[in-house]
Amino acid sequence: MNRVARLLAAAAAALALTTAGCSMVPGLGGENGIQACASISGTVQDAAGKLTSALSTAASDPKAASKAVQEFVDSLSSARSKVSNTDVGAALDKATEAGKKLVTLLAKADPSSVDSDQVSDLTGQVQAALSDLVKACTKV
Repeated sequence: MNRVARLLAAAAAALALTTAGCSMVPGLGGENGIQACASISGTVQDAAGKLTSALSTAASDPKAASKAVQEFVDSLSSARSKVSNTDVGAALDKATEAGKKLVTLLAKADPSSVDSDQVSDLTGQVQAALSDLVKACTKV
């Protein structure tokens, strides 16, 4: 399960990057990535904290980790409802969907029987979505 914790840590680090340096930049017309991320930065920071919380229990208590990942998913869902930018929304949707699958997997597991390959795959999906979010947040 240490591999799982490392992957979740990487996902949390990617999420933390999404809020670094966000500021409101006036756009022409629709919401750009920077504006979208500025509007959700507090919520995304909260989600990062929830994911970090999940990391502390993933190896020893997957059910507690599942609850913490659910809080991460809930925070991202809340953020999604606040943005209209297509790229930011798509990245949030991908992270939310992978997070939901991770919640389900961890909720069914006990520490000795967690399918580390599945957890690794889902964590990779969350991490990829968060990387997409970082990219979307820098688009003007």
